[in-house]
Amino acid sequence: MVLSAIQVHAQNKSTASQNDNSKLVQLSGVISAPNGVSAIPYATVRISHSFRGTIAGTDGFYSLVVNEKDTVEYEALGFKKLKFVIPSGTTNQEYNHNASLARDTFTIAPTNIYANLTPEEFRRIFLSLHPNEDLTEKAKKNLDQQTMRQLYESLARDGQESQLYQLQQIASSAYYAGGQTNYNLLGNGVAVPSSLLNPFAWAQFIKSIKEGKYKKKKDDKKKKDEQNTKPDYDY
Repeated sequence: MVLSAIQVHAQNKSTASQNDNSKLVQLSGVISAPNGVSAIPYATVRISHSFRGTIAGTDGFYSLVVNEKDTVEYEALGFKKLKFVIPSGTTNQEYNHNASLARDTFTIAPTNIYANLTPEEFRRIFLSLHPNEDLTEKAKKNLDQQTMRQLYESLARDGQESQLYQLQQIASSAYYAGGQTNYNLLGNGVAVPSSLLNPFAWAQFIKSIKEGKYKKKKDDKKKKDEQNTKPDYDY
């Protein structure tokens, strides 16, 4: 086993060295039908036992870089596969090869055509059918409010919707804050206006203090607590 492994390694090494020493050739040409007049568009051209290849254009022209002694395969639907070996000892780095593919015949399974049904059979079969609902009914089901609500609650926002929502929150916060760009973010990410820099909010707050609204609430609470602590019996 060790000897066979050494032989395989040596063979692979020699093959790799041969491929390294091989000459690169720019292979190009036209792929056509047997008559040579009509081109075969979008035919595939690839090198055997590799993942390298290309696709011909609408005019059948192709171009591919290959090595000398490479086997090139031409394939197209409706035509037989053709193989071509790149010759060695080319004088330049370009080689022109026009491929002519032979037509291939496909055998299709036979189709049986039966006689027409009688009027009674046709009527029975036609009445037993359950045709699909029309487009109007489908549209009503697709636009159902409950279905739309379920989709709205289950589907997440995409990037564009999230960006638009955030910009709307910032714009609303700046508007309510009296033109200020400051805004607060709650835990759920919703922007709320900040009243710290709102002069109208401060004026309303000072006015409420002067009117004694907050003090009145405090006195009412104190009276209510005293009533609750007063005993219900007399000495």
